[in-house]
Amino acid sequence: MSSISKRQFLALGVSAVALAGAGYAWSQGTVSGTAPAFEVRTMTVPEMMASGALVVDIRRPDEWVETGVIDGATLLTFESPKSFMEQIGPQIADGRDLILICRSGNRSGLAAEALAPMIPNHVISVAGGMSQQIAQGYQTARPACPTC
Repeated sequence: MSSISKRQFLALGVSAVALAGAGYAWSQGTVSGTAPAFEVRTMTVPEMMASGALVVDIRRPDEWVETGVIDGATLLTFESPKSFMEQIGPQIADGRDLILICRSGNRSGLAAEALAPMIPNHVISVAGGMSQQIAQGYQTARPACPTC
């Protein structure tokens, strides 16, 4: 193994830190010098519904049945960005925000990250997901879907 100089070692370390920082900024939905591509936000159900955004519960049908759903939310399991956009694209063509919710906020965050570069709409992932909504006392509705 060849030896590297102190300067090269330092340059590699600085590069690694810069890349890690860029990765963190991307994971938080921000890119240096631009507005967030997506946002992770704590919201109550009344705030979501009052916002005028399209609220989409991206969990699976068995999860909708298990815990219930937000009354008025669109129920659509997120499987891929392309298939998701084919189904909800017309509903957000007016430019309104897109709010995604899952069980804990993890899947909705990943979905928001995947969708944000595809659409001009502001995409919001609800922090804490349905688990947090239920823990805060939200009374869910029974899902009205043929696949449940």
